[in-house]
Amino acid sequence: MSFDASILTAYYNARSGVGTSSSGASTTTPTKYAPTAPWTPSGTKTLSNDTSLMSAAVKNAMLGRKLVDENAAKLDLAGASDDYRKLFALYQSLDTLNGVANQISGKGLTSIDKDRIKSVFAKGLAEVTTYAESLKLDQIRITRGEATDKAQTKIGVPKVAPDYVTPPLVTGDVSQPVDAFQGDVQFNISVKRIGVTHDIPIDLSEMGSTPRNMANVVNFINDKLADAGVATRVASQRTPGGDRTVQVNGKAVKVGTNPDSWALKVKVDSGDTVTFQPVKTAGSVYVAQSVGNPDPDGKSTTNDGVTNRQLLKFQTDTTDVAAPGQALGEANWVDGRLWSEDMDKTVGTVRATQVGPDGSVYVLADVTGKVSGQDIKGTQDVALMKYDSAGKLMFTRTLGAASTASGLALAVSADGEVAVAGKVTGGLAGATEGALNSGETGSFATSSDSFVTLFDEEGQEVWTQRRGARQNDEATSIAFGADGEVYVAGRSQSALPGTSALGDWDSYIEGFKADAKGKVSTLFTQSVGSSGADRPGGLVVDGDSLVLANNENGRAVLHRFDVSGTAPVETGVRDLGDLQGGDISGLALNDDGQVVIAGSTRNGALDAGDITRALGGGMDAFVAQVSADLTPTAGDSLAYYGGAGDDKVTGLAVADGKVFLLGQAGSDLPDQAALGKKDGFLAQIDVAAGAVAWSRRFTGKDGYATPTAIAADAVGASVLDRIGLPQGTLSGTGSQQITALTSIRAGDQFQVRAGEGSSAKTITIEANETLETLANKVRRASNYQAKVDIVTVEGTRRLKVTPINPRSTLEFFDGKTGKDALSLLGVSEGVVRSTTTNKDGKTVPADGGGQIFGLKMDKDLKLDTASDISHTLAELATAMGVVRDAYKELKDLSTPASVKNAEKAKAASGKAPAYLTNQISNYQAALDRLTGGG
Repeated sequence: MSFDASILTAYYNARSGVGTSSSGASTTTPTKYAPTAPWTPSGTKTLSNDTSLMSAAVKNAMLGRKLVDENAAKLDLAGASDDYRKLFALYQSLDTLNGVANQISGKGLTSIDKDRIKSVFAKGLAEVTTYAESLKLDQIRITRGEATDKAQTKIGVPKVAPDYVTPPLVTGDVSQPVDAFQGDVQFNISVKRIGVTHDIPIDLSEMGSTPRNMANVVNFINDKLADAGVATRVASQRTPGGDRTVQVNGKAVKVGTNPDSWALKVKVDSGDTVTFQPVKTAGSVYVAQSVGNPDPDGKSTTNDGVTNRQLLKFQTDTTDVAAPGQALGEANWVDGRLWSEDMDKTVGTVRATQVGPDGSVYVLADVTGKVSGQDIKGTQDVALMKYDSAGKLMFTRTLGAASTASGLALAVSADGEVAVAGKVTGGLAGATEGALNSGETGSFATSSDSFVTLFDEEGQEVWTQRRGARQNDEATSIAFGADGEVYVAGRSQSALPGTSALGDWDSYIEGFKADAKGKVSTLFTQSVGSSGADRPGGLVVDGDSLVLANNENGRAVLHRFDVSGTAPVETGVRDLGDLQGGDISGLALNDDGQVVIAGSTRNGALDAGDITRALGGGMDAFVAQVSADLTPTAGDSLAYYGGAGDDKVTGLAVADGKVFLLGQAGSDLPDQAALGKKDGFLAQIDVAAGAVAWSRRFTGKDGYATPTAIAADAVGASVLDRIGLPQGTLSGTGSQQITALTSIRAGDQFQVRAGEGSSAKTITIEANETLETLANKVRRASNYQAKVDIVTVEGTRRLKVTPINPRSTLEFFDGKTGKDALSLLGVSEGVVRSTTTNKDGKTVPADGGGQIFGLKMDKDLKLDTASDISHTLAELATAMGVVRDAYKELKDLSTPASVKNAEKAKAASGKAPAYLTNQISNYQAALDRLTGGG
């Protein structure tokens, strides 16, 4: 049994509306109009897929030979355009570069092998990018970046002050009374407009028997605002509940719908300044911590830990001012915790927190990636984050280090200026530099320098000082002087300029001050310590004197310096004794003018006055109060806090005469039962009496909490915490400066070129750069061939750049490595051109030139990490794909119109596709087997 395959073929043609083709396949070789591409010959492996052995081209590259060779790009068609040769040379160099990158993943490589591969790759990348950027073709155009119709910044500034929205206050039935509105709820709303301030008292007891649900409270408050004649209003904001799901065999299965929730929204009228003031207040502390098990499988060789950073707020007394706070049953809730806020996943260690004069709390952290929507330049940067008293993030400011930086110290002045200090490696544009490591070569090139940055109350950088020795140094403590001075304590491995090395790590103190014109001078630099390893533990200013707490070769030593003259004069020193493996964690001044020092020790007999509370055992927390002049007096006292296990202090805060310790709990603590596997603790210590006035033990995700920083506010807690409203003035639109809104620093650059053949012009970012000033710079740099608009996207103002007319093209280039501003603005390198649609319905450049192909390839690709390697291989694959698309365009341009038209006609009336004829053959073979071929 058999059948004629032509019957099915004819049936296919009839159903698809095409005629039958002529029988017999032609054996005539088709005419070539384009040379064969290097990736198309049958059976030939490209370098990128040749993984069995290192290809000859890759071997040559590893031997130091060039990757780009136009003469090696063979054309098998006489008279073919030279564009093909250049395009093939680009493809083959990209493929070779891809092959080099693949070598980094080979087995058995030593660190020397990997360094050599990275070096060859970096050299090859520079060669290929230079070739791509200079490539001139006759029929098409190539750009290393992207080809787009506009360049638009991803960063922007708020157009208007955003509405303030609290966390959800009620879930489910919105008509029911809201817990946060019950009890004694009193606060004032102050609205300032055109120089006139309206004070509106809010007391929910005036509602009488009216249920305090969301609608009734909103109406009550709005009536008060309307009576005062202001336009600001409050409203409820609904958040849909969404699906409720459970995991079944690893898949989410819907089991219902979560209830809706409602929050309170403050709708600030344009021109209004709104301030919330509580009637009653209580003390509070803010705690930064890391939570989560850092090593779930218990193996040091794996990196399976998932941890994140949190900011917590506690009320530190037992009054009902802010109660109930977070509800019982919330994750890791303990009595007194008012709220808990998770930080971005890229936030690493938080080393310092401070309360500002407006009641906000500043957090200094290390970040390893994009934070609050801001990209960073290097592998790690410093972020200054400002939260209001209700836990809402108000702004984030990044330092903008080109390589790596760590934030180690934070201080806030009485007028709202903020100073941060730490260490930095690599470039830091715009910093005023003394002797430093970034200019060194050889073994000192990767050493860290100390840095100090001053921000104004808007979070705008005022100045940055970078100081350093030839070896590593870092600034670890910072304080403001009475006349605007900024004092720093730190440590260094070699002598700082103007000092002499004492031995091992030396501590140092340093002072800075800006003159009326903003020029910063270094007041002094002085080494402090012993011949052993020293580390500062805290710094405070007492009038014209500095007091430094110093860990000197394992001993707790206090130094006092008179800084009223041109150089510090030591006026007192006090050795508290051997810490026996412990450390100093903080230094402060109390209301009685005493110095308060805290830390951890095994020594139960430190020399710091009367011991009012004895050592509990193992490593304990200690806190001492001694006279500020460091002379022993009868009022000096010392208290220990801890259990039989090892307890470690990580922070000290003093507010309104109350002393708070933050730390890592050991096995037991006085009157505090264990909660998780690794708990934190808070304790208010009356040092003179040796009493624990208030304490909490707390844990976190997976039973792990590692507290790292504390700040205290004597009036920080109020009924506003229950509602989710902040004390103080609601934030306005904030800074307009680009340097404040991104990791861009003054001095960073990018380039603009208007039209092919013209020269690129450099745009340099200034300290006070705004969208308006940057728009003018782009217009000038483009010879006014760019149309630059400020547009509003999702409530933020951004720059949008397009060609001034269809005949114009613009090209954007990154700045130098470590000083690039373009990527941080969110603009891609490449060509911006207008487009039009030709008669064939194809989108083409409107300037009449050849099609523009963007390789979308970064010039700073790396092979340092697994993520880097994956990103690099993906970008190279994309670039090679673009070259193949460019070849198709060239081939199309080389093929006569008559041939293309004939091919289109053939496609419309041709024979059945190959897949169908193959299917028919399979059917025939199956029938033959069934019937024995009969």
